[in-house]
Amino acid sequence: MAGRRIEDLTPRMQEKIRRFEAQLEEAMPGTFKRSCTLRNQAEQDALYMRGRHPLDIVNRAYRAVGLAPITEKENEKPVTWTTKSAHKGGEAVDYFIQQGGKYCTDLKADTNEDHIPDWEEFGRIADECGLDWGGNWKKPDFPHIQWKD
Repeated sequence: MAGRRIEDLTPRMQEKIRRFEAQLEEAMPGTFKRSCTLRNQAEQDALYMRGRHPLDIVNRAYRAVGLAPITEKENEKPVTWTTKSAHKGGEAVDYFIQQGGKYCTDLKADTNEDHIPDWEEFGRIADECGLDWGGNWKKPDFPHIQWKD
């Protein structure tokens, strides 16, 4: 099953993530939580199926890799655009916003009430730390950051 540990990342990525998370915590204390670091190919394939295959097939693949089954509503949209993720090499991390102790899906959330959306601040800090932020991509992936050459 996908990991959340910094130690699962490559040494060079660990260094960047430690700096990134320290800056993130300083700017928005307690807002962002790490959800995924390292992933194997079977996990990536199962996630890629989401939103592209019938629910029973997706949930069979999810269970096979230790992921919790999802609902029909959760299966309406893809969660990844590739089967070749940087997560497999330990050079990507996903995050989520925690608001009021709960997972927040609002892309315009402003938990510190500074009139700047949290994901925008997240992306700015990622850029400052030399990371590639998925929010800048043609198909945005706001929770995703990865190594930038």
